[in-house]
Amino acid sequence: MKKRRWLLILFIVVCISGCLRIIPGEARGGDKIRILVLNGPTTLTIKSSDRGSFTIKREGPDEIRLNGRLKELPVRIYPKGEFVYIEGRPYRGSIEIAEGRGGLMVINELNLEAYVAGIINNEISSKWPADVIKTQAVVARTYAVFNRERRAKNKYHVEGTVMGQVYGGAASEDPVAKRAVMETAGEILTFGGEPALTVYHSNAGGMTEASIEVWANDYPYLRSVKSPFDEEAPQYYWELTIHAEAFAAYLRKAGHRIGSPIEVEIIERTSAGRVKAAVIRDSEGGFIKISGEDLRKAVGYSGLKSTLFEVSKTGELFVFKGRGSGHGVGLSQWGAKGMAEDGYSYREILKHYYPGTDLVKAY
Repeated sequence: MKKRRWLLILFIVVCISGCLRIIPGEARGGDKIRILVLNGPTTLTIKSSDRGSFTIKREGPDEIRLNGRLKELPVRIYPKGEFVYIEGRPYRGSIEIAEGRGGLMVINELNLEAYVAGIINNEISSKWPADVIKTQAVVARTYAVFNRERRAKNKYHVEGTVMGQVYGGAASEDPVAKRAVMETAGEILTFGGEPALTVYHSNAGGMTEASIEVWANDYPYLRSVKSPFDEEAPQYYWELTIHAEAFAAYLRKAGHRIGSPIEVEIIERTSAGRVKAAVIRDSEGGFIKISGEDLRKAVGYSGLKSTLFEVSKTGELFVFKGRGSGHGVGLSQWGAKGMAEDGYSYREILKHYYPGTDLVKAY
């Protein structure tokens, strides 16, 4: 009798160890996060298993047709296999279809660790040193937790684009990213016992920026620090040339009333050297005062890569010459890469870019 009982126990253990797939964090039952992955489409193609698909078409406010059958929103879709496929892209967890602005809103709810694994290769590269990948994992996880607490009653917590964190679903995962996520599982940065706002950017141009200089809020741990390894980033130095008429068109589209620009005068810089305010004068004697960040937004973030620039005019051409890429607050990803290559651990990198924070195990 005892022998049969032990054989039964052995069979169960072998079955469990052989049949379960361990996905980062999922064995814990871990925390969930809700990610807005699409906003605005009126039709969707979805698969909840490897076979068969169905079409969702928006009929009107809070109504869709699911393979021709009328359904009220929201609708939740669960995977029959490992993934739910949205327009051919695999996602872990479940998918909720809700009413969005002028179309459908697609929200992916999944385990927090699986979400972080789907971010790494969209924000940096898993070919980078292990400690910078761990750094990115902690920063992405903390950013998600911070926003989940702030938006707990919202339909979603974080956007899956550059407006939040670029999230590619399960297609963006790889073994290296998963390993970094698992080795830092549950770790977040806190300040005063609360999750920190761990914003980040591509490269700081040699010096990060204090949050108060860019946004309205002053976070004590988001202050200006040196970022000496940024120079290794591609396009560390950049140049943008804009014709006066094109410049005027950008500004008008952004809501500024101005004629043909003839001069850009920088009237205020931050302590880190970024443009805080500028005056743009036109040929009719008019002018506008504009912040550096609003100027970037008007011209385009991909062109005016940062507010760390000088500007000159030659004929009808405005020439912007600058350094770095992004808002400059918090972690510089290329700076972190350089630190990791120089032997710094992910804990040291986090302490450098978010001074005063504590690295804790949240779960």
